[in-house]
Amino acid sequence: MTVTAREFIFAVIKGDTVAVEQELANGMDPNVTDQTPQTTDGNTALMWAATEGYLEIAQLLVRHGADADATNGTQYSALMFAVESDHPAMVNFILDQNVNIRVRNPYGETPLMIMARQGQTDIAKRLLTMGADLHATNKIGDTALYLAAERGHLYTAKALLDRGATPNTANLGGWTPLMMSAAQGNLEMMSLLLEQGADFRPRNRWGATALSAAKDSYRARQASELLLRAGATE
Repeated sequence: MTVTAREFIFAVIKGDTVAVEQELANGMDPNVTDQTPQTTDGNTALMWAATEGYLEIAQLLVRHGADADATNGTQYSALMFAVESDHPAMVNFILDQNVNIRVRNPYGETPLMIMARQGQTDIAKRLLTMGADLHATNKIGDTALYLAAERGHLYTAKALLDRGATPNTANLGGWTPLMMSAAQGNLEMMSLLLEQGADFRPRNRWGATALSAAKDSYRARQASELLLRAGATE
């Protein structure tokens, strides 16, 4: 019995690999979407597989001709769904299809920024090797390095710095990676950033410096001493 496109999409969402494989063998278009008169997004079957992390289904769809670079009505691609859902194996599979890595979500975030925020160091490195913009910013001025530092992902931050990330880029609020790390009392991240030339002198829009932010952290004494040893002044 032939199923509708909507039923096929539902089988993908449920992770019913057997049903998906059967319908593809019966001639189902692998690029069908869930678009209806009431919706405008139009997510493809591959986008749903990427969201749910169903790697085997994604492989089936691509093998039958699914367009890994297709975008929906909001310009989301399967890659963006995979990175936002934090499915590393799925992200790597989609990257294997040589897709556009410069897509952005509504917040202006690129796949590199999202992987940095999630601490996916190996994928961040791969994206950079593929040509991702290390210095791109989102709509509030955050870089991939800032997002990695904000979440405390030390190894990811180091990888970005090793590839040439600028430690002193401030976002629209004037916050630098060092300032944010100081506010969190993250001594390891602060040390890394200082070693890489982070400047402790800038002030954010509220007049705070890395040192004043450190004094309000839960490691106020240690964080402040670290900055004072680096040359910061009261």
